[in-house]
Amino acid sequence: MDSLESKDGMIRKTAREALVASGRRAVSSLDEALRNSGSKQLRWEAAKALGAIGDARSITPLVNALGDRDPDVAWLAAEALAKFGKRAWPPLMQALMNNTKDPVRLRQGAHHVLVNQKEEGFDDLLAILTRDLESGRATESAPIVAYEILKRMKAQA
Repeated sequence: MDSLESKDGMIRKTAREALVASGRRAVSSLDEALRNSGSKQLRWEAAKALGAIGDARSITPLVNALGDRDPDVAWLAAEALAKFGKRAWPPLMQALMNNTKDPVRLRQGAHHVLVNQKEEGFDDLLAILTRDLESGRATESAPIVAYEILKRMKAQA
């Protein structure tokens, strides 16, 4: 983990690849780094590694990272979440319904996650939500549509 903060890009890459190779065992340490590190570089590497590992336990920390103060970290979190597809929706929709901390960053990140996703039975709501998120304006429809997506997911379960 310490090597993820190295000034040498090759050392960081090697460390990240080793953590990815260790898979699930690295997830909790990477999640912790993503949530709490003061180092932009460490958060960036953690988000990238978590996306490569693809463990569902990382979804909530990655959703939280959509609001990271560094836009590069937020973008990598969105890239990672997009790989999870529908599995990332519940915490993402909850965040859209409840977020007051940095709604602009969250909205941008959520748009990046959802814009190319298609799911039978949800395409109508996804189209409304992504259009709303793309507008850049905070509107009341995003939390409402997010709620409807969660409600539809529960009905299908």
